[in-house]
Amino acid sequence: MIRRRRTAVLCAAAVLTAGCTPFGADTLRAVESGPAEPPARTVAVDRTAWWGSSSYRLTEVTTTRQPDGRTAVELVLGVVVESPVPVAAAPPRATLESDGVAVSGALEMTPPPYGRASLTATVQDVGTPGQPLDPDRLALVLTAPGAARAVLPIGTRSGQDPTDLRPVPLRASTQTVHTGRYRLTLAAARLRADCTGDTGPAATVVLGTVPVVPRPLRALKPGQHTAQILFEAPPGTTGDSLLLHLTLPDGRRIAPSLPIGATPYPDPSGRVNLAAWFDFYGDTAGTYTLEAADREDPEDPEVLTLVAG
Repeated sequence: MIRRRRTAVLCAAAVLTAGCTPFGADTLRAVESGPAEPPARTVAVDRTAWWGSSSYRLTEVTTTRQPDGRTAVELVLGVVVESPVPVAAAPPRATLESDGVAVSGALEMTPPPYGRASLTATVQDVGTPGQPLDPDRLALVLTAPGAARAVLPIGTRSGQDPTDLRPVPLRASTQTVHTGRYRLTLAAARLRADCTGDTGPAATVVLGTVPVVPRPLRALKPGQHTAQILFEAPPGTTGDSLLLHLTLPDGRRIAPSLPIGATPYPDPSGRVNLAAWFDFYGDTAGTYTLEAADREDPEDPEVLTLVAG
């Protein structure tokens, strides 16, 4: 007996040219096929999900019936690494679902550590032989084992609501922090439901001619959130002596979930990006209070208010 194998092919290009083709959400159009070719259908999509400080913009899905009656599916995505420094994120696992049921094997999506990329993924042997696969019922799901799910419906009859895990900005009362020896600029403050900081090792990558060690990230669990606080700091700054505490809208006061990390910016300035993550469960709406202090003078903290929305 010959056992069929699901295969997945992933190709990445170095540059994504955004905005060259206007895509309307969930618009079906016919694709001409030669007389000897199986029929193909293409769905032009414009949906975006977030994972690991990257955005994944799904722009096109093409389904082609194979000789055995199953379907090959090609997906085109644009990936933008939105982190100000290179990251090594827990890569999402991509799965195609029809009416909420998986119809393909897992496809690992590997973004670049920094910048933009164009990804084209082809999944063979999708669905059941002899049963044509309707692209209007498909959804692309990005997740990781035991993690939250980002759901991108491809058509109007996928049976699933979109879940993009879009980061929620935190509006700060000030963009600067002056406390003790520290002179910091708030680079970004966001609530995330996809990934948080990690202490695991990250392999060195080369950007241009400069070797850098990306900031490691890991996936969050379902229902878990993190407040991601990023500071821009002068060359040589470390987070060892910076004390941070975050008061949540419900009154809980928490410390960073792991030591404050410092990652150089990918430029010759020598500036570093300090990162603190505050992981928690519960409601996210409301006002947060961030206290920042020099360990040598902990009784005189700088206080920022951060409002979600």
